[in-house]
Amino acid sequence: MNPAGGLRIGYVLKMFPRLSETFILNEILELERQGVSLHIFSLKRPVDAVSHPQVKSVRSPITYLPEELHHEPIRVLQGQMVVLLKHRREYWHTLRHLFRGSRRGAFRSSLLRFCQACCLIREMGDIRHLHAHYANIPAKVALIAHRIAGVAYSITTHAKDVFQGNQLTSPKLHERMRRARFVVANSRFSAACLRAAVNEELAVHPIYNGIDLNAFPRRNTEPVEPLILSVGRLVEKKGFADFIEACRLLKEKGLNFRCEIVGTGRLAGAVKEQIRNCGVQQHIRMVGPLPQQELRALLERAMIFALACIEAPDGDRDILPNVLKEAMAVGVAVVTTHLDGIEELVEHGRTGLLVAPGDPNGLAASIELLLGDRQLRESLAARARTVIEQRFDRRSNFAQLRELLLGTAPAEPSKAGQTMEMKNLREPATEVNR
Repeated sequence: MNPAGGLRIGYVLKMFPRLSETFILNEILELERQGVSLHIFSLKRPVDAVSHPQVKSVRSPITYLPEELHHEPIRVLQGQMVVLLKHRREYWHTLRHLFRGSRRGAFRSSLLRFCQACCLIREMGDIRHLHAHYANIPAKVALIAHRIAGVAYSITTHAKDVFQGNQLTSPKLHERMRRARFVVANSRFSAACLRAAVNEELAVHPIYNGIDLNAFPRRNTEPVEPLILSVGRLVEKKGFADFIEACRLLKEKGLNFRCEIVGTGRLAGAVKEQIRNCGVQQHIRMVGPLPQQELRALLERAMIFALACIEAPDGDRDILPNVLKEAMAVGVAVVTTHLDGIEELVEHGRTGLLVAPGDPNGLAASIELLLGDRQLRESLAARARTVIEQRFDRRSNFAQLRELLLGTAPAEPSKAGQTMEMKNLREPATEVNR
């Protein structure tokens, strides 16, 4: 059943599925459960060797747009010709705008996004609204489609897309925000930053990324093994250098513990080297990427969950990591850092312990405290589970997004939503249907 009266939403994603983006997978599955009709347009094909089994439950069709201009030249040409014939004036105006606004050497990238948008317009059928995850490339493609065909769009922002490289000051980011029907932020902190940056009335709705509480039930028993778990992409903002240094300090004190790091990323080599240099090879094991059900089993055995987030030199940072929510839901005592956004999830001394970013000594001291105090671990975990149930249940959180999306339905189908047919140019869209 589709309570939207036939309204279909086009989801514009950079890559789907992606192992590290369980928040998007959760959102899609929950919107589908609540009766929203989606069609996923992915700008890239998945590259992860591991995937979450829940991906198989996605019912929405997935269209993979051409990743490069030369990959599917006939399809790219068809998109150009159909859109040019139907929206000639808007086509040329948008193309000139992109050419003039592109930095030196960046026109090829802009041209690719233009061609992806034209393919999207040609293949979107009766879709009348696009929702872009991330305010960078996916939102750019949605904006191009809006300029050419008039299709409305909205944006969900995260962290890297608005904080890295001081993007909040970018006029291009501001334009994407202003032209969007609405903008979703994943925390009150980032919503306030967006409103302040655009410096005008902006329809920003803070909606927390929710988790599936049925997939992460509260465990029944407290583990006896002193296992410390940390999960995340191996990039600067996750603070693994501080975590490894904290482990070295714990080893120097002669404490009994074992650590497992779950994840992969471009700093994998540097992390392995630091583990060797710190002499903690016997204490830390790098697990690599894991699908959600295996991570859930690992959380069952963890005594402590530690995530030493920092703000990276380029401004990239974490807001509300899903792995923290998952650990708190299961009942693992958490240690993380004082960062705006994270403090909307973890309250120091009540639902977890917080230390200053970039402070391995403070991190080690908090871990040591938890290792030696079962009563503290259990009290923190009990209150943390309550917070997750009250504020981070995907059913209630994504119901807010559902109402926003269904509120975009126009009174009558727009011309942009009509199927573009040219029998001599028609080619089946590249889809994976589940």
